[in-house]
Amino acid sequence: MEINFHRLRSLFSSQKEWQYKNGQLVRRFKKSVYVGGGVAAIFVLALTATMIFNILKKDIIIVDGGRETNISTFKSTVAEVLAEKGIEVGPDDRLMTDLNNRLADNMKIEIKRAKPVMIITQERDILLHTLAETVGQVIQEAGVTLGSSDKVDPGMDTPIDDIDKINIVRVEERVITQTETIPFENEIKKNENLEKGLAKVIRQGKAGKKETSIKVLYENGVEAKREVIAEKIIQEPVAGIIEEGTKTTLVSSRGTVTRFVKAMEMVATAYDATYASTGKTPDHPQYGITRSGLKVRHGIVAVDPSVIPLGTWLYVEGYGEALAADTGGAIKGNRIDLYFDSPSDVAKYGKKKVKVYILDKPKYKF
Repeated sequence: MEINFHRLRSLFSSQKEWQYKNGQLVRRFKKSVYVGGGVAAIFVLALTATMIFNILKKDIIIVDGGRETNISTFKSTVAEVLAEKGIEVGPDDRLMTDLNNRLADNMKIEIKRAKPVMIITQERDILLHTLAETVGQVIQEAGVTLGSSDKVDPGMDTPIDDIDKINIVRVEERVITQTETIPFENEIKKNENLEKGLAKVIRQGKAGKKETSIKVLYENGVEAKREVIAEKIIQEPVAGIIEEGTKTTLVSSRGTVTRFVKAMEMVATAYDATYASTGKTPDHPQYGITRSGLKVRHGIVAVDPSVIPLGTWLYVEGYGEALAADTGGAIKGNRIDLYFDSPSDVAKYGKKKVKVYILDKPKYKF
């Protein structure tokens, strides 16, 4: 700016006065040079200060973590203005301008703030302060290696702006082999020479074997899914052959025909009325009395009522016709206890397997 000091002085007035000098009256001008000069100097200094102020002041834009702030400063460097404004840059943050750079008017200083993100894996949890922009970049920065089948939630291309947690599910596939048994079936044939209720094994069936390959999917070590991918028959099953009887008549040596409903194979033992068999002495009021209330005699047998109901007429191989009228503590399932009159007959009979025929006769009414 150019200053016209002559014009400036003209703005101030001069003063006149008369004085005697060397015996003569002389008119003398008293100039206000000192006053005018002082005001001008002050004006120049003020103007200069204003100019210096404007030169030294800088308008700066600070972008801190995406938030923009306009400031004015007299500082010279980036470091000085950040210190002036109390702005700290952490070890994980990134200052996009060098700290020693000198400030210029309208300069932009950008600080990218690291975002805390938790990465959760099967092995461990990782807390990372990161400047990455996507989930994939965060995982790469953390040094986490992903398997080809691992799952990442949210997806790899997801921006991390609105997330603070990344879940990584370790996915493992294994193929296991299992050997299974293939059950066999029985072919049933009728045999008219075999008593009804009895069966005869002609050929024993044999189970087959099957090998199954299964793909098992594990997520974080826990089975999540399995899928059969292959099956192979190692051994075919062999069907069994069983003959079932249809015969319902018995013919004695004398030619007597007895009809029966079905036949059973049972384990037979013998008992008598003595204390050794029943736990009762002759003077006991229930001595020789059966469970049904009948008095014991030859032809009375003890059975399990859930197998043969009391009152059922039977024919016992090697014993003859009998009536199911008694029970016993040891007589359970396919067991039958035959009554004999003497302990010697009981001892002689012992224990044997016999055929027992359920006769086609009305039940005895006790």
